[in-house]
Amino acid sequence: MDELERLRALEDPVEQFIYAGDVLNALDAAITEVGDVRRAALDKMRQDGMTLAQIADRVGLSVARLSQLGAPRRRPERVVLSTGDTVHVVLPVEQAPYPEGPQRPVVHESDIAFRDDIQRLALEFGLETKTEHLPAGEYVDLNRDGLVVTCGPRQSPWLTQILASDSAYGFERDDESWYLLDKASGEKLRSPRHRDEGGDLAYLGTLPRPDGKGTWLYCAGIHAPGSRGGALYLAENIAKLYRETRNHLWSCLVQCDYDPKTQEISNARLVAPVRRRERLRQR
Repeated sequence: MDELERLRALEDPVEQFIYAGDVLNALDAAITEVGDVRRAALDKMRQDGMTLAQIADRVGLSVARLSQLGAPRRRPERVVLSTGDTVHVVLPVEQAPYPEGPQRPVVHESDIAFRDDIQRLALEFGLETKTEHLPAGEYVDLNRDGLVVTCGPRQSPWLTQILASDSAYGFERDDESWYLLDKASGEKLRSPRHRDEGGDLAYLGTLPRPDGKGTWLYCAGIHAPGSRGGALYLAENIAKLYRETRNHLWSCLVQCDYDPKTQEISNARLVAPVRRRERLRQR
């Protein structure tokens, strides 16, 4: 194995330790994928009418072991959402004027739809979803497991300071509009909506908890449809994101198509790649 040879050849123990962790992560991902293939093969044999006893005789395993292999498995990528049993989705609250009286707090339908998108994904992993509301200008407790926030820096300026810790991407604003900045290239990515096109952009990634004990997931669009595009990309690529970013902070920029008539979000894809940042401390 080339990785093992390279690992043994490293003379710096720090580099050797870090690279050993990367190799173990890759092996874990490979083992997971091979296990999924074997489990699918077992399911196919059962669908074809074979009993566990017949399969056991063919493959050389006991019926008890086959039963274990066929049992539901907690998919490892669930930790992208939560390492516990609950996902806390934080939605922004804005003040809207009413004809009959003063301003009242409202949660936009697009943000509720984002919550529903995350909830559907969480259900696939057996996770409960709880909704929290964040009024403009107020703070949220970031030192919790399973936190998903979809509030833009326009609504909560304190997010700008937290996003500054991301060396890869961030939100910025100039006289023209809000945009997403690729800090490596300096490229400014503006929403297709600014060109009257049906689409939007979003930041998707993890940010460090202030207490240093984990991360929280941040998904926010330049406009509301972008947030749902980020949620769609997450749902379609969560296993890949887990394999590529395990034990690291990460972020990417996502573009989606949006139909204003049907409110449908589609074709979520990367417009700036997934970039890993600092390695997380093991607890």
